[in-house]
Amino acid sequence: MIRVAISVEGQSEDEFCKQILVPYFQERGIQLTSIIVETKREKCGVKYKGGCINLDRVKSEVSKLLPSFDYVTTFYDLYGFGKIDDISADELEHKMAELFKSRKFIPYIQKYEFETLLFSEPLYYGDYFDNPQATLDIQEIVSSCGGNIEEINNSKETAPSKRMMKFFDDYDEGFDKVFHGYSIIEEIGLQKVLEECPRFSKWVEKIELLR
Repeated sequence: MIRVAISVEGQSEDEFCKQILVPYFQERGIQLTSIIVETKREKCGVKYKGGCINLDRVKSEVSKLLPSFDYVTTFYDLYGFGKIDDISADELEHKMAELFKSRKFIPYIQKYEFETLLFSEPLYYGDYFDNPQATLDIQEIVSSCGGNIEEINNSKETAPSKRMMKFFDDYDEGFDKVFHGYSIIEEIGLQKVLEECPRFSKWVEKIELLR
């Protein structure tokens, strides 16, 4: 079985990988292992994980994983990537690839946030809140970005996670990034997400084809 490590940014991405991607790839003969980036280590040995992604940290994290796995990939958000200004997800992936120049490394940057994927099926929200207006609200957000879910804005006010938080607040429910992140996709179905998010789908397919 092919062993693939996936370096992830935080708990939301980690839970999504463990609950959704690991079983998906397991059925395809690929053992996926999700590992949250280590951001800080105190002198007493306590480790802190999640966030604070930048190219230096990518180099450190991936370098530790490459010797132990057949392949290493990443799942980081473009929004909030440190020390990078006005750069596209494709350009950032290229910069990451240049750090290693290894066929074993498959860089992936989520455009713009992990929560982007949660907009893949507006009909789900009408059922979830038992209110057809919820479906219309999600459809309106997607339409405002030209119908392309992966183009949902990346400003502090209009990033996918902020939009989802506001949306849940409007229906008097709190949005739990970790729980809702994987559970919504579990309900929607990964196949629907792959259909609606071609950039994400291309990355998944690239891993599927590894030999």
